[in-house]
Amino acid sequence: MNYTELEELVLQWANEKGILDKSNPIKQIGKTQEELTETLIALVESDDEEIKDGIGDMLVTIIILSKLCDLTTTECLEAAYDVIKTRKGKMVNGLFVKE
Repeated sequence: MNYTELEELVLQWANEKGILDKSNPIKQIGKTQEELTETLIALVESDDEEIKDGIGDMLVTIIILSKLCDLTTTECLEAAYDVIKTRKGKMVNGLFVKE
């Protein structure tokens, strides 16, 4: 299954669960933060299955968030890439720091 098909299934699930009708972007970003924290804990604990689950859960929350904002994850990713594709910077302590 490709990403577009999975994204559509996530949105169908979110619609069936009433998330798209009863949630809002602020509540959804809170859910993303919750999943981010769980993923951080999984990384610290080197729990590969929970890392995979956490990344997947974050993707689900981001897909729903984008829909609640009348966007798609693809257009958001494209906009971000357009900004970073020519960005200059350097690696500092394992992180890329832009100029």
